[in-house]
Amino acid sequence: MANMAASVHMELLQPLLKSRKNFYQLLHLLFQMPTSGIKYFEIRDKGNLQELEEIHEGGKILSDFFQHLSNKYLEKEREEYQRLFIGPGPLPAPPWESYYRSKEQLLFEEWAYQVREQYHQFGLKYVRENNEPDDHLLLELEFMINLIDLCLLETQHDRFIELISSQHQFLEKHLTVWIPYFCKRVIQTTNSQLFLGAAMLLDDFIIDDLTTLYEMKEALADV
Repeated sequence: MANMAASVHMELLQPLLKSRKNFYQLLHLLFQMPTSGIKYFEIRDKGNLQELEEIHEGGKILSDFFQHLSNKYLEKEREEYQRLFIGPGPLPAPPWESYYRSKEQLLFEEWAYQVREQYHQFGLKYVRENNEPDDHLLLELEFMINLIDLCLLETQHDRFIELISSQHQFLEKHLTVWIPYFCKRVIQTTNSQLFLGAAMLLDDFIIDDLTTLYEMKEALADV
């Protein structure tokens, strides 16, 4: 009976896991170089922009961005992405964890190797390992998506709990530590609706997701 109760509980969590995955995928898309207009136009035409408006102030800004989307508008966002996150020159909002946690604001610091170890534990490896830092925002978001995918496929209760705990730990020790500072810099240094809205959404979501995962852990422990 205990195994059956655990299985039912895991099944009941599937919609929440899928919703979390969708949100991480959206954030991952929003912080990519906007080179493919097709994805953005799909969000404009098929995404639930009204729901995005209702859930968050950043969502309202993003909804307005998508409603007025055009190829000319996307070109401006590509230029802004380059200025904010790539360079040349000093970056207004460097997208690497080590930058915000190192006193000297350096890359390839201990935190990059910590997240690399986490990736390796789950059979993942950055294709540019040793050439570029492993603690880039997009890689850390992608890692969370991978962990959620493993949860969606898992049938063993104990392993399922381990995967939830791994997500909670990664958020607690990495994403929630540095992303608020990253988002603050984006918000202070851009007029882009896309990146302003995305930063506001990301800043609040990771804190909310930490609470969600804690509650999931508590619920699973009682089964």
